[in-house]
Amino acid sequence: MNNSVKGKIDKAVGSVKENIGKSIESEQLELDGKLQKLAGEAREKAEETKKKAARIGEDIKESIAEKANDLIDSVKKDKQ
Repeated sequence: MNNSVKGKIDKAVGSVKENIGKSIESEQLELDGKLQKLAGEAREKAEETKKKAARIGEDIKESIAEKANDLIDSVKKDKQ
């Protein structure tokens, strides 16, 4: 299970705990729920950041490959 799914689960469970804590006037349960929701949000953000970083890495690799190919082609053209 990836962090995005775990994050969604944590947010949902945290929300339930928070609401139950409010309804039964349990400060501890309400706090636990809020903290679990925050943890879920953090997991989701971490997963988004990881995906963005991977895309940026691929874009950089592609750009470097393109420049290297252009350089090699220009060197070959100069030799001819």
